[in-house]
Amino acid sequence: MNWILEHFQIIALIALGVGSVLKSVLDKKGKPQREQEDNGSEEVFAPDEVVNRPPLPDYVGQEALQRVPPPLREPGYDAAVADEAAKALKHQQDLADKLQKLRDNKATTTGGAAATRARVMSKGSKMPHSVPALTIQARLNSRQEVRAALVMSEVLAPPVGLR
Repeated sequence: MNWILEHFQIIALIALGVGSVLKSVLDKKGKPQREQEDNGSEEVFAPDEVVNRPPLPDYVGQEALQRVPPPLREPGYDAAVADEAAKALKHQQDLADKLQKLRDNKATTTGGAAATRARVMSKGSKMPHSVPALTIQARLNSRQEVRAALVMSEVLAPPVGLR
């Protein structure tokens, strides 16, 4: 009994094999009975036999097989094509003009801090600017100077991975 419990997997495989053989034997015995019940309603052909079926009707007439010449162009077709091409060319030119205007406008409205400062000064408004502190004590008391010093120390110091 211990052997059966220790080798349960082998016993299960043998049982599956025996069940498979029994099923195939029972299917072979039951197959002739099923064929008799069907009364030959379906014909079964071997792979090498040819099935004689009636040919499919020919829906494609000889007219479709003949070459049809391309249709002739209507009068005024070339003029219409030229008119459409002229409209497309004019539209492209208008878009190019708009793009140039936008680029010109962008060049005058942007341009970095120097351009912004020049625009602000030309308008007459005052731009907030900081006067650099001259003494070390004044520089240490200024928040902007301390921030700038921290940034400069991080930039100029060796990388953290190499410290």
